[in-house]
Amino acid sequence: MEYQFKTLIVGGGPSGTSCGISLLNLGHDCCIVDRHTFPRVKLCAGLFTGKSQECLRSVLGDVAYAEIIRKSLMSRESEFSLWKGKTSLVTCDLMDDACIPKSLRSTDCRIMLVDRPVLDESLIRHFMSLGGVVIEGNAVMDVDFGSKVVRLSSGDTVRYDNIVAADGALSLVERKLCAFDKSFVGKGKSSLCLEVNVDRKDLDVNGVNIYFDVVRGSYAWAFSKGEKVCVGLVKLPWERDVDIKDVMRHFCDDIGLKNQDKYKVHGAMLPFGNLMVTPAWRDSVYFVGDAAGLVEPLTGEGIYYALQSGKYAAESIVGGGTDVYINKVSYLHSLIKKGRFYQSLLEMSLPSRFFFRHAPRNKHFISYFYLTQIEHACLDPFWKIIMRYKRQK
Repeated sequence: MEYQFKTLIVGGGPSGTSCGISLLNLGHDCCIVDRHTFPRVKLCAGLFTGKSQECLRSVLGDVAYAEIIRKSLMSRESEFSLWKGKTSLVTCDLMDDACIPKSLRSTDCRIMLVDRPVLDESLIRHFMSLGGVVIEGNAVMDVDFGSKVVRLSSGDTVRYDNIVAADGALSLVERKLCAFDKSFVGKGKSSLCLEVNVDRKDLDVNGVNIYFDVVRGSYAWAFSKGEKVCVGLVKLPWERDVDIKDVMRHFCDDIGLKNQDKYKVHGAMLPFGNLMVTPAWRDSVYFVGDAAGLVEPLTGEGIYYALQSGKYAAESIVGGGTDVYINKVSYLHSLIKKGRFYQSLLEMSLPSRFFFRHAPRNKHFISYFYLTQIEHACLDPFWKIIMRYKRQK
């Protein structure tokens, strides 16, 4: 069987569905193909920041947004804690007016955590309810960029005018394009993420916890999500001599996880600040979300970048093409480069010692930094962040 669509989206995660829903809202026909059927297992701590909420609401509208969040929300957490190994550095209360910017004091500043499999399925079903076509359980096997034809594992083919690669860190579309056009530059190596969701009765952890000095150059986490706790860590690609499974076991022991053997640890690749410099090709191929390397290196946040890049791709397909898309995505690149700068400081001996010494004495500033830089994506330089914080006090 042969299909034909103006735009084919490969991957039905948040970046793919954000693009698809936005295209349908703009009157443009499209199809999403995904090798999985929904719901599917998806590794993700589920951090859903204020900027993610704003972006998704702009894509869905108020009514659909409220319904999808109702289904997928697991918890809202006001405690945000930083650790140096087993030692607690600071615990911040994100509902404390002393650390909330004046512009945000009328909003709920608690950290929202969502269930990714539920969120992804809800978005794909909403796309279908708008008339979008979804081909589930059917992997893309080959892409002919010259003829603009995709061959699926079922033997079916799809002809397209535009193709959106929303197929993750190990994007098949990227690999095929690099083979087709040797001048196209893809992403570098991705990082390995390990994650497990455990019962609250086996690990009594409150709030959102970030642990430094667990794995070199990176961090680990434990997020309280209702009756579950999400535990994970990331190993950077150049740390070749690290036994990541052993590190994960020791980390779970250190934070007091009981009955560790009954839980299966899952792994996935994460483009940890590994940007695709030019996330488009000619005027027909667009890379979004993880496929474009759009993940915040300081926190590992990816949902916002997935949603926003998907929306940008749809707007560019309908009005302007790849040049417009590259220009729009430059804003996301700026956010990620800023995060990479802060991450690099934490990898250096002197800045990290300074941070670990002063963070416990400045918990209100840590909260303020989190709310402005992570939740609401401020691009101000560090000195301006400090001055605004001082003026607020």
